[in-house]
Amino acid sequence: MKTTSTPDTAQSEAYVSTIALFQIFSMSAKEDKVYLRLSPAWRDLWFVLSEQRKVRAEVADRTTVRMLREIVRDQMTADDEEDVVLTQNFVKRTNGGEGPVTSVATQEKTEVTVVEKQEQMKAIWMAKVSSPAYQRMLGQRSLLPISHFRDDALAAIENNQVTIICGETGCGKSTQLPAYVLERQLSQGRPCKIYCTEPRRISAITLAQRVSEELGEHKNELGTARSLVGYAIRLESHVSSTTRLIYATTGIVLRMLESKNGFDEVTHVVIDEVHERRCVFAVPRPPLSFSLYSRV
Repeated sequence: MKTTSTPDTAQSEAYVSTIALFQIFSMSAKEDKVYLRLSPAWRDLWFVLSEQRKVRAEVADRTTVRMLREIVRDQMTADDEEDVVLTQNFVKRTNGGEGPVTSVATQEKTEVTVVEKQEQMKAIWMAKVSSPAYQRMLGQRSLLPISHFRDDALAAIENNQVTIICGETGCGKSTQLPAYVLERQLSQGRPCKIYCTEPRRISAITLAQRVSEELGEHKNELGTARSLVGYAIRLESHVSSTTRLIYATTGIVLRMLESKNGFDEVTHVVIDEVHERRCVFAVPRPPLSFSLYSRV
């Protein structure tokens, strides 16, 4: 205690004793509450010692992480240099260094893969249409006002990069129009991945559940490999590799825009309830289609 002073010997002994107790019991899970037996003054000293230990541990962790990052960065740099050398040597051996290597077999394989994907999309759609649950819900969906404008809305979305659709509450904008686009794309075997933004978390969840049910899917299939519909909200995501329609909060989609490849597979973006929140979206590439839904 060369740097700490106390008014009397008793407090000096209590100070040293508290530090000794902390060193002995603070790392034990069974005795982590031993400080509750101390008086308030020495209990505060225990808390101060705990904070100091936490700060030292964080500093040590940051140092370790920094060292590991440097090791990984050096390893990645070495691997990249090795890959460049191997690629250059391969080009020299196979093509004499005179331009890129082209392969007819690779092109044919790519064309076959595209055809297989189209057939797979059509098969998925036919399986959905033929299910009794889908046929049962189709009758209820046809009663909504938006069903009378299905063809007009799809034609406008296909022929324009940005489409604004206005309708009264309950007409079916949020549930039917994204489903119409999904059905049209799948029935024609075209690639499809639709993001529908919602201003609130509860809206994204309930709409995804409703649309999944209307497509004839079981309640527990939402967001799984057996479903075409999912949702993504903060700290929770029910999306699989087969999901083609995602209801997400606006913040999720905005964070996707910050990523370099966030919109690579997205074909349509639906901004629902656009009148409630001012949003600025940058269109990543021309093929992407935007639809903005709003109440009258």
